[in-house]
Amino acid sequence: MRGLFFAPPDRPRPADPPARRDPSPARALRDAIEAVACLSIWSPEAAEGYAAVGLDDYFAAYVRERTAPLGTPPTAVAVEALGVFAPGLIGPQYEAGVAAASLADVVRVRIDAPGATLRRLLGDVDAEAAGVVRALRRGIDAADRTARLLFTGLTAEPWPSDPLAGLVHACHVLREHRGDSHLAVCAVDGLDPVQMNVLTELWCGYPLGAYTPSRGWSPEQIDAAVGGLRVRGLLDGDALSDAGLRHRADLEGRTDAMQQSVVDAIGDDLPAVTKQLGEWSDALVDLDAAPPDPAKRLAG
Repeated sequence: MRGLFFAPPDRPRPADPPARRDPSPARALRDAIEAVACLSIWSPEAAEGYAAVGLDDYFAAYVRERTAPLGTPPTAVAVEALGVFAPGLIGPQYEAGVAAASLADVVRVRIDAPGATLRRLLGDVDAEAAGVVRALRRGIDAADRTARLLFTGLTAEPWPSDPLAGLVHACHVLREHRGDSHLAVCAVDGLDPVQMNVLTELWCGYPLGAYTPSRGWSPEQIDAAVGGLRVRGLLDGDALSDAGLRHRADLEGRTDAMQQSVVDAIGDDLPAVTKQLGEWSDALVDLDAAPPDPAKRLAG
């Protein structure tokens, strides 16, 4: 996984991809928290913790920790909860994770271990983190849970006592809220998972077909998705058409609207919180603790 996502981009990314143009407060917060939230994925201390409880395949650990808020549902349910991955990729990894480690152990490692990573990398930022977490928790408490199953499951988990573990956890919870919201918006729009990936990769600055295969989709499936988007007038050649840009912006705006209660609850603290989280995320990228590709940071 690190070999795939921590490699530098194979070509320059656009300086101004559509996803970075005039971001809303909700979108700016999402981009700012990304690298912090993803310590739940990339933390070496978490990898060691999963291995210690019997889960030494890190991709299986990723799938299991992300689906853990649902408990241990049938494989098909776990696959659909993640939304944009091919079932043939995710299903076996989920089943391997379930067989290898207990749910309680996976949740404990995911919640606790990233705090140690953050402290090792950023030092003593506990006081600053505590203030940010208080603001983020207001947003979490106010967030609409409707149709947001991963988010809702996370809110039922114990809150970590360590301030830096709490910071990663808060960012992870809000990341899943936006992910759940965006999946709902795209489903209502009639997009299938492959089409969601294609629109997102182009929106975030990837070339066509550069990111979607990492979600397990075959060339044939990607070609079919691209064909469907062209029929809808959303692509012009290998890029988003003008209509496609407007349409993807509308999907983003509808996702923002589903997070308005979060924005309102954080309130006047939002600009400062977003700025601080962005600085921490930038530092994590610089320290090789998060993927360096700016398109990956925007895509999630």
